[in-house]
Amino acid sequence: MFTALAAKHGHYCPMSTLGLRIGWAAWRKLQAGSCKLTYLTRTCAIDGIQLVLNHEPLQIDEQGRHLLRVTDAGRCRQIELRPETLNLAASYQQLTGSDEAEKLLKELRYADEDRLLKIEKVEALQ
Repeated sequence: MFTALAAKHGHYCPMSTLGLRIGWAAWRKLQAGSCKLTYLTRTCAIDGIQLVLNHEPLQIDEQGRHLLRVTDAGRCRQIELRPETLNLAASYQQLTGSDEAEKLLKELRYADEDRLLKIEKVEALQ
């Protein structure tokens, strides 16, 4: 799926990679039937989220937060990148070698989900 993401997105990067991770977490939380998906910032992560959840429409509500809101059947879950995850992703731009960059991308691909993401149930928003 990471190869498909690079083809869709045009390159490998931390935020699109994290978008896949967010998408996978959301996919496991989806119930049968329709749901509403809203991401709270316009970023490379959108391509990863859409690749995993291609059958679901994704709305953007620009609030500057790396957070996906999944609402279905009156339930709402939020999947948000942890501040440490954002710092790790931002460090990618400082890396000088391709080996270092690949090592960071691999870490983001395979790190424990709980380390990267904060997933919580919240009251459904109207």
